Amino acid sequence: MKLVPLLVFQLVATYQMCTACIYASCPSKYLNFWLYNEQTWSSPVLLTPEKYEKLTQGGDIAILLHDYMGTKDTSPNNWLRQILVYSKEVNVVSLDYAELVKEGCYGLAVYNVHTISSCLAKLIDKLLEVDWMTPDKLHVIGHGLGAHVAGQLSNYVNQKLKHITGLDPLSAEFHKLHKRAKLDKDDAEFVDVIHTDPFERGMLLPVGHADFYPNPAMAYQTGCESPITRSLCNHERASQLYAQSVLSSIGFWGLKM
Repeated sequence: MKLVPLLVFQLVATYQMCTACIYASCPSKYLNFWLYNEQTWSSPVLLTPEKYEKLTQGGDIAILLHDYMGTKDTSPNNWLRQILVYSKEVNVVSLDYAELVKEGCYGLAVYNVHTISSCLAKLIDKLLEVDWMTPDKLHVIGHGLGAHVAGQLSNYVNQKLKHITGLDPLSAEFHKLHKRAKLDKDDAEFVDVIHTDPFERGMLLPVGHADFYPNPAMAYQTGCESPITRSLCNHERASQLYAQSVLSSIGFWGLKM
């Protein structure tokens, strides 16, 4: 008899958690595209497929896609955005879909990936349609769950993407899905991937044209020794390493396996 109140509490708590999760369709008020360049850095511009005039015509464009439980200011944005804008003079579009990938809503977050990618595809198609950019000027970069958003773009864009970078793509649930629902080398003409947590959060098997495994003989990345924070630290290291590679004039040594 004492178990009944506990069971009822658990059912109510589960119901409340699920109702807080958001199922989205395109367009969605929970998905926003923020433009950052040297002119808009202090006041980023909210873009729509109908409002894109603030983009510098003919310039390079990088689209940054955050992870599960992230925002437009978390990885890869916090590591890459300023570098791309000020060191490479790139227009950066940071997506914010935080409400669609909230903590405790992982199953629905995986489902919402197709909504996010289909909405983003509309913006990309519009920019290509009006010749505001060419496919070779576009680079899509996604971290964790965001890497699979980048992958699913291939299902919706009218022209095949030139370059996708996946930063430690998430493994949970995605490894069981059809290839159209996750990042793979068919999603762009060139797909490069950095795997920094392949034994826990990230994918172990190669999925791109070029897959990089920093410190593959170690269970953790340098500085990620704590068992409490190790997986998260490993997982975010992909964005840090990629940011360093963008800044570096030397690059990193690698061994072909």
